[in-house]
Amino acid sequence: MFRSLPFVLGGVLLLSACAAPVGFEIRSKPDANTQVSAFDQALFADYWPEAAFQAGVDDTFSSDLFAKKAKSANTGATVLPEEVDVQIGPNHKGVHESQVGELTDARSRLMGFIDRGARDIRPSWTSKAQVAFDCWVEESTERNSRGGILEVAAVEACKNDFNTAMAKIEPFLPPEHPVQRMKMFELMPDQGGPPAPAVAAAPDTYLVFFDWDKSNLTPEALGIIRTAAANAKKTGSARIDVTGHADRSGPADYNMRLSRRRANNVKAELVRQGIPAGSITVYAKGETDPLVPTPDGVREPQNRRAQIVIRVR
Repeated sequence: MFRSLPFVLGGVLLLSACAAPVGFEIRSKPDANTQVSAFDQALFADYWPEAAFQAGVDDTFSSDLFAKKAKSANTGATVLPEEVDVQIGPNHKGVHESQVGELTDARSRLMGFIDRGARDIRPSWTSKAQVAFDCWVEESTERNSRGGILEVAAVEACKNDFNTAMAKIEPFLPPEHPVQRMKMFELMPDQGGPPAPAVAAAPDTYLVFFDWDKSNLTPEALGIIRTAAANAKKTGSARIDVTGHADRSGPADYNMRLSRRRANNVKAELVRQGIPAGSITVYAKGETDPLVPTPDGVREPQNRRAQIVIRVR
């Protein structure tokens, strides 16, 4: 985190000089672990000053939150940005309503950068972006509780830090995978998959992508599904297969369940868009049919998908 120096120094002085209670986690700082990734080392280095700052202004819940995340990163554990609806401690009422949409979009953008390899390509700036985002979330919950000028200024400071860090990352990332819409002339049968058409056809195929370990539909996914539904309606009578997939970053049985949830969520949205439920068949492939082959345990954004295939009856 790169708050302005007077605020940081003020927090540290308060921490050392006043008699206010200090968060439990901040009392024991481990030695930096040089065996973890550069990104995890950066997270440890960036989260800890934020924990100290929060302790210095007597916010023990937030201090413990950031210190715990620093310690987790120091062990090499996966530490993700905060969820937007988080409530931090009894004195925080959750994210201020004016910030929900912007924070949700910012988190989605950050996770997109992470999926494109930002942790390895720009570890220091990706760490700064994540800690600044968590700061933005935390300060927004304080604004919801207190609503004062200082809280509003703190929200803007964290937001600016986030945007600065993101601007330092984006030019170095590989291009984002395009939304894929393919014409397929044949779909070969596979175990657990939809049957091949009786004759050569040209079914419309759409790919819907998901965040890691998620089955909820992103705004981009909803747009693809709306397009698929609109085109299916134009045929007058269509049969639709929806097949869910997962990457190889989790247990196979869990990934099978996750891929089914993804397919079911796509089906539910197609139904909301006016497609009869009886014309949609759902399949789950888990991690068995990757779009991009990877070793076991690897997170691959293009394998976290559901495939919509529309055939004219």
